[in-house]
Amino acid sequence: MRWQKMDDDFFQGLDFVAFDTETTGLWAPVNRIVELGAVKFRLGSNRPDVFSELVNPERRIPPEVIRVHGISDSMVSDADTIGPVLERFFEFCGPESILIAHNAKFDISFVGCEMSRAGLPMIPNRVLDTVDICKQYYPGLDSYSLLSLSQEFAISRTQNHRAADDAALVWKLFSKVSEAFPYIKSDSLLRREFNFYSMAQWQGDTPELPEEFAELERAIDEELTVDIVYGAPGRRPEERRIRPLRVHSLKNTTYIAAYCEKVEDERTFRLDRIKRFTLVD
Repeated sequence: MRWQKMDDDFFQGLDFVAFDTETTGLWAPVNRIVELGAVKFRLGSNRPDVFSELVNPERRIPPEVIRVHGISDSMVSDADTIGPVLERFFEFCGPESILIAHNAKFDISFVGCEMSRAGLPMIPNRVLDTVDICKQYYPGLDSYSLLSLSQEFAISRTQNHRAADDAALVWKLFSKVSEAFPYIKSDSLLRREFNFYSMAQWQGDTPELPEEFAELERAIDEELTVDIVYGAPGRRPEERRIRPLRVHSLKNTTYIAAYCEKVEDERTFRLDRIKRFTLVD
């Protein structure tokens, strides 16, 4: 097999964008992006363009999440909401660039869901996952976390968990492992060699509510308040006053994302655990 050379015209002409998100939680349908960072580069170049913006998630950031990335409510209070930030990010990427993320399903699920919320059209860019690539070309490693791989390839001994910094690690990791790529002289061969993802795969699933919950759909449309009796297994049912915001499903379970007056923040409620509900006049 002939190995990819850095002076190959095909690869030299490709624009790549390594990107990363920091968020308010782990599940894209109900959590939000608080920072978006990216590094745009071509293989063999040491002077990438950098994109880095904080995002106002329009909610409080949980303390346990702040301890991970260090992004506080005060840091994002004056930042733009996600719509304008995504528009600038897409302009930075350009429609022809190939996006790269580490554990890409996580990041593109957040970007895809945020695009849906902002009413933005899905971008056509293909997305590569450095986890997939490293498992393909370097099987049998003890760990495929970004930090472990950065240490394995002598890129960095630490990880800051900030979007632009992690995107830079993804850029350097991709550049390093690209030395093992086979010779690829066309886009069709590129598609054959790698597994690509797209944002449209992860734009969120908004199911129709069962007939007995149809009034919750009206509450969302008309921004109405609802009193619910909510019961989780092993706990006594309790009353909550909520303002339903969105409906999502995951693994055949339907959820209502709602502002909860008790905690003064957004919470997620499983539909099958809402015992009763009444719209508040």
